[in-house]
Amino acid sequence: MCSPSPPPTPNYEAAAQAQGAANIEAARLQARTNNPNLVGPTGTQTVTWDGDTPTVTQTLSPQEQALYDANSQTRLLLSQLGGKGATSLGDVIGKNLDLSGAPQAPGSADAVRNSVINAMMSRSNKDLGDQEQNTRANLIAAGIPVTSEAFGKEMDRIDRARNDARSAAELAGGAEAQRQFGMGTDARKNAIAEILAQRQTPLNEITALMSGSQVSNPFSMPGYAQNTNVAAAPVFAGAQAQGAADQAAYNQQSANSNALMGGLFKLGSTAMMMPSDIRLKSNIVRIGTHSSGLPWYEYDIFGERQQGVMAQEAIHVRPDAVRMMDNGYYAVDYGRL
Repeated sequence: MCSPSPPPTPNYEAAAQAQGAANIEAARLQARTNNPNLVGPTGTQTVTWDGDTPTVTQTLSPQEQALYDANSQTRLLLSQLGGKGATSLGDVIGKNLDLSGAPQAPGSADAVRNSVINAMMSRSNKDLGDQEQNTRANLIAAGIPVTSEAFGKEMDRIDRARNDARSAAELAGGAEAQRQFGMGTDARKNAIAEILAQRQTPLNEITALMSGSQVSNPFSMPGYAQNTNVAAAPVFAGAQAQGAADQAAYNQQSANSNALMGGLFKLGSTAMMMPSDIRLKSNIVRIGTHSSGLPWYEYDIFGERQQGVMAQEAIHVRPDAVRMMDNGYYAVDYGRL
């Protein structure tokens, strides 16, 4: 009883080549499907093919073409004007920013402050000095001694008036110094702003001209629902599936053959010495227990899938059922088991 022959290996190389050809054909179909000729109110768009290379040609309607030409001409003139301005602007940009014509930044305000204080105190000192002399003369004439408390109070009153006048003069001097400092600062800021405006105005004009000189494509066509789902035939996947199906059928046939062989082994076990050395077996799977208590396995041996025990295990339970063959491997007498 022979096991079934394994199925032939699918020709994956040929399947891969066929898959590649199918992919290319699908890509070509998708490219042509997704690049239709369009006709709209603004013009037409046509696609021509040189092999697999497309060429898209857009043609404006007469009205749109006239508008495009007029806009292009306007943009060209603006661009040329901007170029002339940029050329002449080289004289401006090439020079360092000169602020020598602007008023100098205000410096220390002490001179202004002291001038105001001195002006105000000059009058106050004269008036208070005259008042002090008159008061002193009147007090002496009235018989009030210079060392008396009444005399001292009158002199203190005049001194307080002099101090008040000094404080008022200092406040006025500070306010005037601050006012003149602010006026000087504003004058310099305004002068610098004017200088910068003279330098920046040509730049702004050129920027405005150049921003309106960019040519854009006025072509607008209605939308097209592209078909992007064109897929190649699954040639390679089909080859894989066929190979898997063939292998599954082979595995089933092998299982049926092994079951039959197992039955035949049992029928003829009274005089059947079978090679059962673990070193000869592979893909070993335990599937049950023999009546002797030994584990029962399924395994590959000599290219076939068979069932049985392991000689190395059986020798410890039934040494009379195990012997060494001439080739150095163990065999089991299943009749004795």
